[in-house]
Amino acid sequence: MICAVLFDLDDTLYSEIDYYRQGFTAVAKELSVRGVGDAEVIRDTLDRLHFQDREAVFDRASSSLGFPRDWVPDLILLFRSQEVRLCLPSETEALLHELCPFYRLGIVTDGHAEVQERKLAALGLYGRVDTIVISDHLGRRHWKPDWLPFHTACRNLKVRPAEAVFVGDHPYRDILGAIRAGLHAVRFRPAWGYFREYPNLSEAPPHAEITQWSRLPAVLQTAFSPYALEEVR
Repeated sequence: MICAVLFDLDDTLYSEIDYYRQGFTAVAKELSVRGVGDAEVIRDTLDRLHFQDREAVFDRASSSLGFPRDWVPDLILLFRSQEVRLCLPSETEALLHELCPFYRLGIVTDGHAEVQERKLAALGLYGRVDTIVISDHLGRRHWKPDWLPFHTACRNLKVRPAEAVFVGDHPYRDILGAIRAGLHAVRFRPAWGYFREYPNLSEAPPHAEITQWSRLPAVLQTAFSPYALEEVR
């Protein structure tokens, strides 16, 4: 029996590009002040580099835009210290409202703790779910797909991992991590998702996939019924 539903945060409960674009705007303004060029052009360049690959965006921007690489630590600090202005999508609001009477709800999220805390506060998620686990509080080595944040959330909710479903967008961090930790896993692949084209891992396919939140309640009621789970086994 499924008693709890846990969610990833970034690119699951909201589109993380909204957060990145706010940070890129702040960084672009700073680089413009430092004489690198027009702030709008710089922001568009950062956005393009991020779309190509999320890793080392500012290092690559240093080469692309022609500013000293020793500026990068300051730019990262500026990006992470920005005031976060985010809104929870109406579809997410409706989903949490619909699930709340029937399941214990939680969030398990990676990322630097102070940044994730600001995102959660801006989205109004504190008090909306029964537990929030920021894996960074457990130590960098325990970021997903490590089992500890998943088990910590289950322990906080007083459920066994087999009684919980984890919903996330990333096939490695979210789906593989949840399955290894003994939870059921649903992959969320919205049209706007950054990782939507990433293939599922053959060693850890999700138990179900959805592309919109309106499908999740039915999936929870059917795909994870005792009979359906017996078929999966």
